[in-house]
Amino acid sequence: MWKELFRGMLCVCFLTAALSAAEPAKEEAPAAAPAEARKLLVDKIEGVDVDEAFAKSIEEALVLDIGKREGFTVVTSAEMTATVQYAQTSVELGCADSAECVIEVQKKLAVDTLVAGKIAKMGDEYILSLNTVDVNNSVVGKRTNVQGTDLNDIKAKIKETIDKLLGLAKEKPMFQLKEGEQLKLAVMPLSARGVEIATADALTSILSSQLNQIKGISVISQDDIKAMLAKVSMDSAVECTDSMQCVVEIGASLGLSKLVTGSVGKVKDTYVISIQLIDTRRAEVENRVLESFAGDAEELKNAVKLAAYQLAGIDYTSKPGSIAITFNVADGDLQFGPTKGKLEKSQFAAENLVPGRYNLRVMADQDDYFPYQTDIYVAPGTANVRNLTVLERPTPWYKTWWFWTITGTVIAGAATATGVVLGLKKEPLGTGTVKIETGN
Repeated sequence: MWKELFRGMLCVCFLTAALSAAEPAKEEAPAAAPAEARKLLVDKIEGVDVDEAFAKSIEEALVLDIGKREGFTVVTSAEMTATVQYAQTSVELGCADSAECVIEVQKKLAVDTLVAGKIAKMGDEYILSLNTVDVNNSVVGKRTNVQGTDLNDIKAKIKETIDKLLGLAKEKPMFQLKEGEQLKLAVMPLSARGVEIATADALTSILSSQLNQIKGISVISQDDIKAMLAKVSMDSAVECTDSMQCVVEIGASLGLSKLVTGSVGKVKDTYVISIQLIDTRRAEVENRVLESFAGDAEELKNAVKLAAYQLAGIDYTSKPGSIAITFNVADGDLQFGPTKGKLEKSQFAAENLVPGRYNLRVMADQDDYFPYQTDIYVAPGTANVRNLTVLERPTPWYKTWWFWTITGTVIAGAATATGVVLGLKKEPLGTGTVKIETGN
């Protein structure tokens, strides 16, 4: 991937040289320029004996962490690929005399560090290997490895791993909807990765509805988006939101400065929701949100509702939620987040909860039920009502009806046989009365 980067840079150099030759040099008074943020390219993470969705989720987690750090700007592999193609096409079309043609290409290609790596499975563990490359001299920089048992375990260690690669950094402020600000945007259809398209479409509708309920935000409906794109012959553009250039074109066609794009996927037992708020005029991602959880598909709707508030930069802690869960077991030990308690009469409920993801564990009778664990979401201002099933353990063979039926039959048969034998032995062998008669 980074070799393509160098080829793309050559295209830019050609364009820049042509532009410089076309315009006379101008003398300007030197001015103190502010320190520029380091621009990093996160290359496509290679998967070794893991599926593509798993590797993609790790890549998204890396982009999310770096993008939140002050002093860093991140470019994704999809954005870079589209930009390189755009640079090559620009040269072929002979647009080197156009400053407008050069600027956006340079912005994307002016990265100084490449973050590359691969995720591999070894036995029951996953190993993520990362390294940096100085793109100016092709020198490999720092290397680091991290091990984990599953996707969430690896993602939980991403921040520490990036700290080792890039150095400690505080988070930079992301997009935040200001008081009184009015924002009109469009939510593009979420891409489906390992889930049904119908599931992704349903979550797109939930995301649009939740954003529309936030004060100051108005969302264009999906029907309006399709109708407006049809007028400018961009029916297929709805599916190309992985390309920044495509997103910019869609935004211009809709007359909007911001678009929401993203995806929903599943990696084994883990669901992943990734959404971005993109400024189409500056071709930059203003905010990224990544939510992942181990649980069932019912929690997707609550996860995407929480993601909507995070994307808008709204303080959702002032909008507490609640849960009410019914189980198929009457009692047991329970832990919900940091709170430990007892499950009574198959019910557990809690109110005034800070919105977020909570881990739920239930330990019923260990002889009859398996331990139960799942993630539960509390969405802002929402009651999460669920019915959950704790799986029963298989009945031991010595407790089954067929075992005791056979055992009973054997015992009964043995008793009958014993009775018969005892009946035959009422008189000992070799005893009895013999009557001998003699003739006259």
